[in-house]
Amino acid sequence: MSTTPISRSTQNGLTSSANIATTTAASVVTSDTPQTPSAGEAAVYEKSDQTAASTKTTYTRDTATLSEITKQVEAKLASLRSTVENLFNMQGVKAGEAQGLSYDQIMEKYDGKLKEFYQNLEVDDATRLNAQQEIAEDGFWGVKQTSERAIEFAKAVSGGDPSKIALLKTAIEEGYKAAEKAWGGELPEISKQTQEATLKGLDDWANEVNQTNNQ
Repeated sequence: MSTTPISRSTQNGLTSSANIATTTAASVVTSDTPQTPSAGEAAVYEKSDQTAASTKTTYTRDTATLSEITKQVEAKLASLRSTVENLFNMQGVKAGEAQGLSYDQIMEKYDGKLKEFYQNLEVDDATRLNAQQEIAEDGFWGVKQTSERAIEFAKAVSGGDPSKIALLKTAIEEGYKAAEKAWGGELPEISKQTQEATLKGLDDWANEVNQTNNQ
C-alpha cells in the first residue's frame, strides 16, 4: 500500500488566524485473485462479476489546484498584513509607542488575546468599508467563497480520496479550536458559519460518493 503525505498548510480561508492542519492520506489498493484449475483437471469457465485481474486505485494530490488556491489566499493575506501593520504603527505613533512591528510579530505578541487587540485597534473609514466588502456574502472572505475554497482545498490535498473525509473534518475542527485559542475567546459569528458550511460541504461530498457507489 502506497501513501500520499499531506503536509501542514496555512488555510486562512476558514478564519483570519486558523492554521488548518492535515494528516496523512493513504492510497486504496484492492485486488481479486483469479482462480487457476489444478493440474490434470479440465478447465471450467463460468461467468463471474468479479474482475480477474488485480485493480488498484490511487489518489494523487492535486498540486495545480493547491498552488492556485494558495496564490489567491496569499495575495489577499499580503494586503491584510500590510493593512494591520499600518494601522498598528499609526496607532503606536499616536500613543508615542511606535515599534514598527511586522504582522507576524504582532500576531505573536498578541497571541491568545487577538480579540482584545482588534477591538482596540483604531480603524479608518476606508479600511472599515473595504473589510466589510471582503466579508460580505459575495466577498472573498465571505462564508460562501471561503467555505467553497476550503472544500476545494481539502479535496485537492487528499487527492480526492473520500476515505479521508473524516480526517479532513477533524483537521478543520482542530484548526478552528487553534484559532479560537489565538483569538482569546469565542470567534465571531462569521467564523462559526464558515466552519459549519465547510463541514456540511464535506458531508455532501461523502453522500455523493455513497450514492455513486450504491448505483
